[in-house]
Amino acid sequence: MSAMHKLLYQRIVFCHKCGRSMFVGPNARYLVHLARHTAVNKLLIFVAVLGLISFAPSTISIMSARKVGLANYISEEQLKQEKIVQGTLRKYSNIKPEQINRLTKIIVRNAQNKKLDPKLIASIIVVESHGNPTAISEAKSVGLMQVHVPTWGGVIDFTERNPFDPEVNIDVGATILADYLKRYKDLETALAAYEGTHDPTASEYVGKVMDLYRPGTRPIRRTEELIAEVEK
Repeated sequence: MSAMHKLLYQRIVFCHKCGRSMFVGPNARYLVHLARHTAVNKLLIFVAVLGLISFAPSTISIMSARKVGLANYISEEQLKQEKIVQGTLRKYSNIKPEQINRLTKIIVRNAQNKKLDPKLIASIIVVESHGNPTAISEAKSVGLMQVHVPTWGGVIDFTERNPFDPEVNIDVGATILADYLKRYKDLETALAAYEGTHDPTASEYVGKVMDLYRPGTRPIRRTEELIAEVEK
């Protein structure tokens, strides 16, 4: 080996990332190694980005837009569920329009986590609280889904979890409902248990929820009953 070669190839190294050994010096294998796994790689990327910004700024804008679009992507099924929930809340609740979007996302997220239909939770909210997150009933039920504090206060620490926070309240209410559904295997029986009556045939509450959730699935009420309800 000539003196020049000795200067160029001082030593041999092994790269675990490349999985091969190589001479240190100006040869193809070592230069590829530098480009892939060392600070040279970062330098090349930095130079390339600067070049894009200088000569094709629109490319950077498109790449950023695609990244944001993917981050905010939701499935077609979830979008459909959100529209159904929004429609139910807009039509039947007293929730302000600017608050419906946030509440819809809370409902859909908790419904997915508990394997419930989001429209069912929205229907319960309408009947229970008309969409008022600070509602308190005479029976000391609170929030959007009217969680009964005397019953569940021994199970859930409401000093740490604020029942007037929609995130907390809907999470608790959906968990209770999912448990009743798992126990009774029947929606109307689970709704009656959620109300506290345990008798779906004698519960006006169950009928109201089902009228919103699945219109036409229960016997049509008499005209006098509908008029009386409107006049209340």
